[in-house]
Amino acid sequence: MENKRMKKTVCVLSIAGMLSGCSSTGNQLPENKPQEPSTEPVTIRIANSGSASHSDEEFNKLFVEPVRRKYPHITLELVKYGSKEAIKSPADWIASGSIPDLIVHSNGSMGELFAYDLMTDITPLVKQTGTDLSRFDPVVLDAVKIASDDGALVGLPFTQQFSALYYNKNIFDRFGIAYPKDGMTWEETVALSRSLARTVDGVSYMGLHPERLIRPAYPLSLTLVNPRTNRSQVDSSEWRRVIQLQQQIVSIPGNWDGKSSRNDFWTKQNVAMLGSVNILSNLLQAGAQGGFEQWDVAQYPSYSNQPNVYGMVDAWVIVMTKPSKHKLQAMQVMNVLTSDEVQLLAARQLAKMSTLANSSFNQQLGADDPVLKQKRIASIFKSKPAPAPKFSMYEASARPFLENNFPKVVSGAIDSNTLLRDAEEQINQMLDQQKK
Repeated sequence: MENKRMKKTVCVLSIAGMLSGCSSTGNQLPENKPQEPSTEPVTIRIANSGSASHSDEEFNKLFVEPVRRKYPHITLELVKYGSKEAIKSPADWIASGSIPDLIVHSNGSMGELFAYDLMTDITPLVKQTGTDLSRFDPVVLDAVKIASDDGALVGLPFTQQFSALYYNKNIFDRFGIAYPKDGMTWEETVALSRSLARTVDGVSYMGLHPERLIRPAYPLSLTLVNPRTNRSQVDSSEWRRVIQLQQQIVSIPGNWDGKSSRNDFWTKQNVAMLGSVNILSNLLQAGAQGGFEQWDVAQYPSYSNQPNVYGMVDAWVIVMTKPSKHKLQAMQVMNVLTSDEVQLLAARQLAKMSTLANSSFNQQLGADDPVLKQKRIASIFKSKPAPAPKFSMYEASARPFLENNFPKVVSGAIDSNTLLRDAEEQINQMLDQQKK
């Protein structure tokens, strides 16, 4: 599998023969020669990116223990990396000469792994180990394949995000307003927020918080950078629609101000409605600490012409690295982690959404938690994700040029057209600099 857009970069970064020159297939096993994995003791190193981080307790429960039960000879070692870790990027692995066997990574940011030529097509190993791909939700599996230039399968989706509308029951009760209904459009949600945004007894209540500027763009499968040309595509009618929606929200006095944190929902508890991703663990922790329990969840708002869509596929993918010397054993680990047993465990005990096609796993979300059993969890799954687009490796770098300038729209310093036009120019300048 050759990633054409990064071919030149790949050649430069193939250090000390660790990566196989400019070829990105290397180290694959012949499809026509089945090979039994060795049962000799082996350590499989798994890198846990910042966007897919797990606590030590979660890692032991979801990764270490299930693998040990199935394959006692395989030991898992967690390698954390991200902005707050000693290893901050794949470049650090290459420089140190220690590349992990598996990486848990967001499907939306796998471009950096392609850039460093770390990916390998696992299709031969899927056939060799009898992995049943039909078990996976096809929309989620497609989100993995579209990440590569030629549609290769470079990993298996492990868990995924959902979006939901969380609401503070205390605020609704105090103002005598009915709780949010499932199936609301964005227009209806914004209208409802108008009756909630107010200041009472010195407390300013926020009617609606959309979590971040670009969150409502996800149901439309929008990206900021064209992955084929690596040029900005933010100055468009689709992005204008998103910005205009956000302008409606911030124009209501007391609503989201364009910069406050979603954490206000469970810390300050002054947010009536929050449109966000899976924050169930945050809410459970807040409740356990004696803070916030009177919350519930409703279906995420939809665009009127796109009902029952809550965002695009946002999955954490277990990716196998090309330099791994234990590919068969690593594939065995991947199969354990995506097994029914582990997927059910993650859903019931840790409220993590499964990537499997069987809807019964969603019905089990949070089933072992007494608090979540009392919430409207079923409302979440009245919506489905939109297909994930192909992402440029520069997508994350482009976001600040839009998000950081939105407060100027809030203050009235610029309008939405100027925001998008300026962001387009600034993103392209950043991309030109990256090319140099």
